Amino acid sequence: MTDRSGEHEAGLAYAAVDSLATWSEWAPFADVAARAPQLPGVYQIRLPEGTVVYLGMAGERRGHGLRGRLSIYRRGRGAVSGFGEAALDRALADAAFVEAHLDAVRAGEPSRASAWARDAIASFAPEIRWTVCASKADALALETDCVELLRDYGIWNRIATRNEPPTDSSALVSNGSTVESLTRELGLDDRGRAVRRALRHGFPQHERGGRWGILTAEHVAHVRKTVR
Repeated sequence: MTDRSGEHEAGLAYAAVDSLATWSEWAPFADVAARAPQLPGVYQIRLPEGTVVYLGMAGERRGHGLRGRLSIYRRGRGAVSGFGEAALDRALADAAFVEAHLDAVRAGEPSRASAWARDAIASFAPEIRWTVCASKADALALETDCVELLRDYGIWNRIATRNEPPTDSSALVSNGSTVESLTRELGLDDRGRAVRRALRHGFPQHERGGRWGILTAEHVAHVRKTVR
């Protein structure tokens, strides 16, 4: 039975990501990655049926920006990081993918590791879109916001698949405040940056880059006190 409420929540999360920036049109990764802008930015990758599976960013990267980052994946050089690693991990769990490459090995035609990485990405027939940012810092902030919104909806980013300790339910605020809701409450238009900055400053023990999720009463009080 399809979980309609889950689909609805995912749809809202996707819409929220759409609203954060002006994105390019979705297009096959194999067709457009080589033509990505040579500027800082954020990219989204999805499967053909529409599930977004990865969000990443690129800084200036020696003047190559998004194109430079995506070229690493196109050439199979990203087998141990980012989307390249995520795709290869999942391809290696697919018996058909592995058998196809083992057949080549048995035939005396083994592939280089980079070829495995390229083939892994191609096996998913991914689509991509991106948005350009003014700087690496802006790209990093936007990537963080996008991951925060989609981490519960099947993305492959490491932070979304990391096991986190259960939250003490007694510490949750009754209205379920989040970074996003506090940002709206305070009338800010900075995609949650000020709220996250205040939280990081007030609670330095929080895992760097970790999700804030539902905020505690202490979190909310600190933000309301320090963010103006």
